[in-house]
Amino acid sequence: MNKSLVFLFIMFLVATGFIHTLIILEQTTYLPMLALVFILAIFSKEQLNITHLSTVLIAIIILEFSLVSFVENLFANAPPYKQNMFIVGIHFICDLLTYLTIKNRVRFSLRFVNKFQKARKEYIYMTHADIILVGIFFLFMLVDLAAFAENIIRNLEHFGVDESFAKQFWKWGIVYYSYPYVKSVLLAAVITTLLATIYVERFRPAPIKESEEDLTLKKSEPQHRS
Repeated sequence: MNKSLVFLFIMFLVATGFIHTLIILEQTTYLPMLALVFILAIFSKEQLNITHLSTVLIAIIILEFSLVSFVENLFANAPPYKQNMFIVGIHFICDLLTYLTIKNRVRFSLRFVNKFQKARKEYIYMTHADIILVGIFFLFMLVDLAAFAENIIRNLEHFGVDESFAKQFWKWGIVYYSYPYVKSVLLAAVITTLLATIYVERFRPAPIKESEEDLTLKKSEPQHRS
């Protein structure tokens, strides 16, 4: 059997397992999963890009959990629709922040490495995970926007719309009831993407480092002007 097909099948099983775990044990298990990916990247050979990616994801998910907890306590006595608006709004902002950070991750990583780890500059590049995660977090934002919009539609009477008209939307809940499941699928896709990239990166040829002697020779070469 083709090795690529075997790999895809294994990743499918892994993703299915993550989805099941995230649904059964709730999405708080996402953080420990990211922590495990981070540890695995640390101990794997030259997985600097995945280390940076998982660090970003861990930092933002901690921020997200903290903000949601704060809002839940702050608006504990507020109507549910207001709580949902703030919570989904936080999810959207954090997903947008993640999207933008990952989109510019290579640039941020290069700045960090140039300042603290110049010898490892060659190991910073765009991985498969960078590209895929940008797409995944774009989907996250679409789901957040859909949930936010549905929450407003289901509660139009609180926004000045006549109740006789608004009540026809009270039973709307496609996004509301599927939201945790869709998020679990996307979160599982994030973890699976990171793990798959760690595996794939093992086969990438090591970057060629230029020795100081080579750099000196380059500098001493005459510059020809046209």
